[in-house]
Amino acid sequence: MHSRVYLAVLLLLVVAACKKDPVTPPDGLIVQPVVKAVYVLNEGDFSDPTGARLTVYDVEKDTVYRDVYEAANNGSHLGNVGDDMKFYNGKAYIVMSGSRNLIVMNLSTHRKELEVSFPGSAVHDLLIDSVRSRLYVTRLFSSSVYVLNLSSLALIDSILVGANPQGMALSGNKVFICNSGYGSDSTVTVVDATTLRAVATIRVADGPTGAAVASDGKVWVVCTGNAFAPSPTKGKIFVVDPTTLTKTDSIRFTENLWGSIVMSQDGYAYVLGTTSGSFFGGPVHRISVSSKTVALNFITGTYYGLGYDDVAREIYVSDVREFSGNGDVKIYTNAGALRRTFSAQKGPAVFGFKR
Repeated sequence: MHSRVYLAVLLLLVVAACKKDPVTPPDGLIVQPVVKAVYVLNEGDFSDPTGARLTVYDVEKDTVYRDVYEAANNGSHLGNVGDDMKFYNGKAYIVMSGSRNLIVMNLSTHRKELEVSFPGSAVHDLLIDSVRSRLYVTRLFSSSVYVLNLSSLALIDSILVGANPQGMALSGNKVFICNSGYGSDSTVTVVDATTLRAVATIRVADGPTGAAVASDGKVWVVCTGNAFAPSPTKGKIFVVDPTTLTKTDSIRFTENLWGSIVMSQDGYAYVLGTTSGSFFGGPVHRISVSSKTVALNFITGTYYGLGYDDVAREIYVSDVREFSGNGDVKIYTNAGALRRTFSAQKGPAVFGFKR
């Protein structure tokens, strides 16, 4: 075969392989147990009381399962607006802001083990403190954070913070809580994880929404900026020393940021920018933790959810397709090459990795 023809055919085969959808059995059908899997929490439609759904991608079988929770729980649903999901000790902690509830699900059977409701509280983000066996839950419209017993979900305390608290991070014995204010607040509340008392307030920039801990223990805080302020502001990232509670570095952007941030063990932070004219996210930017060098548009597109698989060293992003139907999940290699695309459910937003 002529070398150019052979190269063209090979390229077509590679592209086709990247775009091929994994096997998808009928909704809810899943073979137990799934050993290595990626869980996708789908927000669902705001008007659908049962819209929050769970999609599972079996990595070893290259198979996607939908409505996994319903299949394992006799048709029961998670609730409305799935906002966050964290894994610990073989369990998934899943919170819904619309239905104001928190469910603990067994990751082997997908059966519900515990559930607690929060009437009047739009619970939004989760943080697990395994050392002290505590679970932090932000209350979006109540300027406070609940602290629960990790095993029983019994309420331990409620801590007053800033406006519209969202993302959190734990470094050492301090919890950093982002007071987003939907762009109008600009502070991070620091809580002593031992005493459960606020010990400091750090002023950053408009809309602190996401936080993550780098390999050196420093806390990175993503500020979205405020596009609707009289004097609009753009996105920023601040690096905070958890010992001195001082800002040691900052990174400025010429656009607003979406608010998500994930860290990889190989020394990078990933954040989402914003796409002009869209209300559903933006491209992926990659930042070197050591040099603070920014690779803008490392992955182009408009993405709503962001995750990083440290075992496979792969980047996960979700395209919600403006909530017009089921959204897509795309898997990129550490070098930024598209490896796989699969269809999730409506509003894929949060990733959890079972390894």
